[in-house]
This record gives sequence, structure tokens and C-alpha cells, in this order.
Amino acid sequence: MTMLKWIQNGLHSSWLLMILLLIFVGMLGSVIFISLPRGFNQLKLTSKKLIGLYLAVIWLAILWLPLGLFGFTNFIKAAIPVSGAMFTWITVNRQVIVISLMILYLLALGLTLRIRKFLVLLLSGDEAGFIRTLKLAWRDGSFGDLVRSWLAILEMVVAVFAIITGITAFNHLISNQTIWFISKGLINFVVPIVELKTMLRLFSSSIHFDWKSGRLWVFGGVSLLLTTVIGAANVNNGRPPRPQTIIVHRGVIDHNGTGNTIAALKKNSRFHFPYVEMDIQETKDHHFICAHDDTVSIPHKRPQEINTLSLKTVKKYHHVELFGDYLKIANRLHQPLIIELKVTNQSDKQMGTRFADQYRAGLQRLPHRVHSIGYAYLRQIKRQLPHTQIGLVTMLNFGDMSKLNVNFYTLEHYTVSNYLIRSADIDQRQIYTWTDNSRLGMFRSAIMGVNGQVTDQAQKLAHLKINLDRDRWVLLLNYLLDYL
Repeated sequence: MTMLKWIQNGLHSSWLLMILLLIFVGMLGSVIFISLPRGFNQLKLTSKKLIGLYLAVIWLAILWLPLGLFGFTNFIKAAIPVSGAMFTWITVNRQVIVISLMILYLLALGLTLRIRKFLVLLLSGDEAGFIRTLKLAWRDGSFGDLVRSWLAILEMVVAVFAIITGITAFNHLISNQTIWFISKGLINFVVPIVELKTMLRLFSSSIHFDWKSGRLWVFGGVSLLLTTVIGAANVNNGRPPRPQTIIVHRGVIDHNGTGNTIAALKKNSRFHFPYVEMDIQETKDHHFICAHDDTVSIPHKRPQEINTLSLKTVKKYHHVELFGDYLKIANRLHQPLIIELKVTNQSDKQMGTRFADQYRAGLQRLPHRVHSIGYAYLRQIKRQLPHTQIGLVTMLNFGDMSKLNVNFYTLEHYTVSNYLIRSADIDQRQIYTWTDNSRLGMFRSAIMGVNGQVTDQAQKLAHLKINLDRDRWVLLLNYLLDYL
């Protein structure tokens, strides 16, 4: 598995990933088969049983995707073909989609755990039909068994988290490059065994180790050595941090003002950070106002989306600052902006074109940039203002975004991974992360090789001293994304 992941890490090929996944499923099916209770794996596999085995293994692999799939989930997530329109729609509706998928997943996993003895029954000597085998497996399960299965998964998650964070903490205390490489190998060796042992325990049988066996220790030692060597050859070893482009989130530094206001812009432009990032919304009558949230509160009504209300209505209940005024002040203060164009399902289809037409002169006075989750609107702006840099804002960090025609990416920092950064960086685009406010997050983003960070703590980032050899330990935390 380590070798397969190393190959995909280095080559970033969607077609190759499909081949590697087929090999992985074959390996997983073989391991499940040979780990069956004594006697089962000596049975002759008929074509029907073989097909049933590998269909079941494919289903198990799908169920294991939210649990990391032994490190393959990151590759699959970053390889999903996604158009700009699909990316925008999924991101806008992410809350409903994520909650719905979670409910479906829990139901699917729960039902599968309820019939978890299906494989053993299918591969037994009895030539029972598929449906009859399902009924037998359902009858053989129980509520108590289902609870124990859920607890086994929880136990695995806690164990994996403890292993990775424990090894990371040790590397934080002892800064040594050799120990760091061995730690990578140890994680890639131990964690898959923990996860595999849980999977086999749930769906076939458990692995039992003969700790007194010399062959076990020799084989384990050689495997650990190979895993460490392969990990050392992996390109996920960090890179000397680039000078970080500091982007002041909503124009505020350490809570010293109200976000997206001219007052905060005036107060913090004196520090001359490269960019102030701010948010704008379009009203129903096509005015652009400075606001982060998509909705506003109106007495005795549910929160209303700004782009369904007129400017007059919004002004009636809330203090409003127009983007045109904000842009004039920024140009006068010589403060470049990164403007986030907010998008909802009700956004006007020509919002990007209208934005570029309204602010054409002001946007070209300084190297202002525009970023958004709305890919179509970014392309509209680019057609109107070809010299303006446009960027894609991500929240779920999914899909093969390298195919989308933008100048930079603003990636959500918690779920960003080395693999995603390298995938997005194929054409040497600039990559920023948001919103990095902790020292740990700042270290992690910088060592992964991003160009800059959107932060509420601009002064902290400006004074951050980053040393790759000393701070490389933070990259071990990325294995939490790989394996959980």
C-alpha cells in the first residue's frame, strides 16, 4: 500500500489512480480471504463466490472512504472530475449535501455492520443463493453485535488519532531528521495494520500475531524498513518556506475593528500588508455592499438573503457600506484588495459582468484581485478585465481543480493536504490558505509550500520565524487527513 501511494504521490495521474485502486482492491480481497476462519480459505472458490467476494470488498472499500481508506481517500477526492458549475453548486449547497451524505453513510454502514457475517456465510461450503445469504446474515446479527461493531470503529479512530498525535508530539520534543523519517515509516506501517485489523475483525476474522515467532519480527522489521525508505523518497517532506504573502482577513488585525468596514481598512492599511481581503454581496437591485454573511436579520421575519432584497430595504435595518466607497478609499490609501464575490443559489447570472463594468476603472488602479467560489462569475470578470487576477475559493477541498482556469487558489486550511497543493500547483499558480490564525496552522501551511495566508493575526504571521528542520514535525499531523 505504501508503494502504491508513493507512485500516485509522484505522478498525479487519474488513470494511474484507477489502476492502483484495482490493485489495492485485489490485495484487500486476498487479505480478507486468507484471514477467514480456519478451513474457509481452503475452500474452492467458484466463479459466483469470487464475484461475490470482490463485490463485497469493493463495497467495503467505499464504506471505508470516510475513514481514510488506508490513505487513498485523499487521492480519490482530489481526482474527482469537476466542472466550474458543479464546483460552485456543490460548494453553495455544501451544508445540505454534507448532512445528507452523512445520514446516508451512517445508514449504509449500520446496515452493513448488521449483516457483517455475510462474507463468511457466502464463502462457506453451502451453495446458498445471494439473497438467502443476506437473510441468514441478517438473522445471525443482533443489536448488541451492532453496538459492539460501532464501538470497534470508534476504538480504531481513537487509536489512530493517538498514534499519529503521539508520534507528532515526540518529534516536537526531539527535533531530528532521521527520527522524523522513521516516524513517517512507523505511522505508515502501524496505522494501516490497526485499520486492517479492525476491518477484518468486523467483516471476517481478526489477525492474530505469534509474538514469539522470529519470522514475524524479521518480516515486520524488513517491512518497517522498506516503508521508511519509501516514505523518505516520498515528496511529502516539506519544502523551505517561501516568504508568506500576508492577507488581512476582512481588513481586521487581532479583533481591532469590525470586518469589511472602511474604518478597519483605514486603521490597518498603515501597516502596508500586501493585501486586505474583504467580502461583497450584490443586492436585488444590483448594488454591491460590503458584507460577509449571505443573509440579514429583519424583525419578525426569518433571515433574508441579501441578493433577494433591495439596497433600500437592507439600509432600513442595517448600516451598509457600499463597495464603491470602500474601493475609492483603498485606492487612495494605496492598499491592494482581494475581493471575495459572495455567491448563493439566487445570485444573478450576470453578476460578474456587472461587477466588472461598474468598477472597471477603480479595479485597475492597483493590483486588486477577485476570488470566489463562483467560477462562472470569475470567468465573466476575467473576460471584462483580462489583467485582473482571479482565484477560486475552496471550502470542501475536493475535485481536480487544476483543470479550472484561474490564477490562484484560496484553500481552506484545515483540510488542505500536500497532495492537493501539488495537484493545484501543476501550472505554477499561487496558493493561499484561509483562515490561518494559530501558530500551528501558520507553520503547517508555510512548510507545505503555500505562497501566502489569509489571517486575522497578520502581525503574528509577520513575526513568525519558520525553520524547516526544526518545524517539520507539524507535517506529521497531515496523516490525520490521510487516515481519518
